[in-house]
Amino acid sequence: MHFPLSHLLLALPLAIAHLAEDISKVPTVQEAAVQARELLRSEKIGTLSTVFPSSDASGLGGHPIGMMDYYADCSNNGNPTLLAIKIATSFRNAKNGAPISLTLREHSPSSEFYSPAAHHRLSLMGRLSRPIPRNSDEGRRARACFIKAHPDARWWVPGNPIHESEWVTFEVGSVYWVGGFGDREFIGDIPIELYRNVTFKEAMDEVIPFHIQRVWDGLKNRLRIK
Repeated sequence: MHFPLSHLLLALPLAIAHLAEDISKVPTVQEAAVQARELLRSEKIGTLSTVFPSSDASGLGGHPIGMMDYYADCSNNGNPTLLAIKIATSFRNAKNGAPISLTLREHSPSSEFYSPAAHHRLSLMGRLSRPIPRNSDEGRRARACFIKAHPDARWWVPGNPIHESEWVTFEVGSVYWVGGFGDREFIGDIPIELYRNVTFKEAMDEVIPFHIQRVWDGLKNRLRIK
């Protein structure tokens, strides 16, 4: 989520004192879990990584491959929804038993000068669920949620005349987080229960001060404030 600059500036005077005290504090694993769930919610595109099976006809057995793919955050437990195109390499490999991960990175507004190396990164490792019947209540909810995140995907949802596809859930089994630079951000594994149990309120309580800090850092840089 990206907040308008005017909104953040209104809250800036109330937050600066608190943030100044905590600027050198490395986030706890609980805070990192909240940040991870907010990143999942705010981004919509990630990289699905799988491994070619040993029986691959092209001789690529055992080689990893990462491909960009859409996802949508449609659940309360941090399991993203995917639109599995049956011809796509990632889903073919996963169907053949390959391990699978979904990797995300934070994208900031183009006007914000902030090193990509300092941005949040998240890797979710797990497995794909059984296909969700497209005409079930769950399937209809998945369709509505996914198309809200990706309007262009309406052309290849299950039942389309172009590609065979199905709804699946990425069932997260483990979480690895890189908050940015190691001297000021949490880097490491996040316990799965912490990740799953993050609430929307916790995410908002965490993300607003974080974006205020980003704006304050940007202002200091532009005004050359030490």
